[in-house]
Amino acid sequence: MKKIESARNEYYTENQKNTFFKKQQKFDCAETITNNIDIDAIMPFMFKVDQNNILFNYNIFKTVASPAVYMKMATYLLQLTEGIINAYSTYNLHVDLAGLTMSAIERYKGFVSLVSGEGLKNGKGLLKHLEFIHVFNPPTFVEYLCNIVIPIVDPVIKDRIVIYMKNGNVIRYNTAKNI
Repeated sequence: MKKIESARNEYYTENQKNTFFKKQQKFDCAETITNNIDIDAIMPFMFKVDQNNILFNYNIFKTVASPAVYMKMATYLLQLTEGIINAYSTYNLHVDLAGLTMSAIERYKGFVSLVSGEGLKNGKGLLKHLEFIHVFNPPTFVEYLCNIVIPIVDPVIKDRIVIYMKNGNVIRYNTAKNI
């Protein structure tokens, strides 16, 4: 992680940080990092495994994610998931969203679409083996976002989302009520 942070800092030392129009600059920074640090060495830290749990590190993801490496990351995640299913028959996804912004959702929606599309294309039914998606440290706008996104999400997934709010409330969308 220190190498990633160092590469990120070096990029912004050489390139003044934009106040506006940051999307392309963030992708350029991520590409510079992954051109200097092999993405294959980073992915085990971005997608950690603990038994049948995948722990997604958004902080690392946002630093290295760009369209140039989306397919490689999606393939890695899907293969990782298959391996867990083969060993445990089910899996959980734990996502810490500390620092997620509306602009980041826009910036990384291509990755989410790619993972979804590739997962459906491979025909292995990975979602059938998903127990829960546990979301930690959601942004303040998560309830607004969920009201928009949950109705259009695959029913297989929406019944398995558990959101741990910063105020201690827990939201499960299979009941659409706090628990």
